[in-house]
Formats: sequence, C-alpha cells, structure tokens
Amino acid sequence: MFRGHIDSVTSLGFIEGWAVDQTQPTRMLEVAIRVDGEVVARGFALLFREDLMNAGCGLGWCAFRLRLDVPVERVREALVELIDHESGIVIFSRQELPLIEDGEVPASSIKILVEGDPTIIKGLWQLRQCEHMLMDFIRRHGVETFIDAAYAYVLGRAADHAGRLQYTRCIRQASLSPVGVLEVLGDIDEFRSKVRQLASPKSPAFPFG
Repeated sequence: MFRGHIDSVTSLGFIEGWAVDQTQPTRMLEVAIRVDGEVVARGFALLFREDLMNAGCGLGWCAFRLRLDVPVERVREALVELIDHESGIVIFSRQELPLIEDGEVPASSIKILVEGDPTIIKGLWQLRQCEHMLMDFIRRHGVETFIDAAYAYVLGRAADHAGRLQYTRCIRQASLSPVGVLEVLGDIDEFRSKVRQLASPKSPAFPFG
C-alpha cells in the first residue's frame, strides 16, 4: 500500500514531498509527477527527513525533490498527481500547491555533496526507525552475526571477544536494542577519532537489509 504527499513547488522549479510503499519501506520507490495526464517530473523518493523518521514513514528515507520539466506556473494551480512510476497508481493528488522561495546551494565541496547523498547517513540516530529491520536480521542470522556486522559497519573491524560477549548478552537480556548497540559503538572514541561514511538503508552497502 502506498502513502505519500505533495508538499510544495519551489521558485527554482522543484516539486517536493514524500512517498513510501508501506509493505516494503526500504524499497527505493520511483515516483512521477503528472499534470493534465503529462509526466512533468520523475525520480526516486529516497531523501532523508527527520519528521518522516519520527512519523515512521519509510524509515525516514522517502522524501523527494524533483526537477520540473515545465514552468512552475503551470503546476501551481493545476491538479497535480503523485504516482508510482512502475504501476501508475495514483498515490496522492492536490490542487493549488504552495510556492516556496528557495536558493541553489552550490556543490562546491565534498562535504556538501556527502550531506546531500541519500546513501550515506549523517548520524546513527537516523537509524532509529530501523529496529524492525535489525531484529529481522537477528532472527535470520543470529545475535552473534549481528554483533559482528555491527562492528564491521560502525568501526570497520572485527568484533573483539569481550565486546561480542557483552553486546550479545545485552541484546538477549533486552538491556540494549539492536539500534542501541550501533549507537553505543558510535559513541566510543575509536569511532569518533575516525572519519567514516556509513551506508544508509537505501544503499546496497547497508549490511542489515
């Protein structure tokens, strides 16, 4: 089942909103914007928004910002449809979109490019809606395998024997959740002393999918 919303159109010619397939929340959903039967924008709903994470929508990675192929004036007062590109199903429609004034951010540094990359997380807190996914990984592969994967993901190394025992016990006793283990590993000096880019759930490199 699809859910979604068209939020606004911007002065620079982008249309913004979100969309998610609730039966497959980690699926990279391709969407299109249709006006008067014509597709005027198309792309993937895979950008992160904290409000969507807090609402449990698509783990937070389901927003879009798509470039329009037509002038902004054409879509502002028209009936605009958000559709699933693969099936053609209409997810949401609305008329009279609000206009948001915005400005281009020049991609003049690696930092700006990385911050705009939906396949990389900015912080482990962005995984707080991934608890179900991590628990499913544990059911399929076992707690010890999850701990090994957590060490490799966060710290880039194998788990030491003491750490494997400690965190395995914590999960089995429910004193730490799987996301809690990732956050604890991300809070130690070893992690903070290194610059590591961690894959998001929308990336094929995410080890818990």
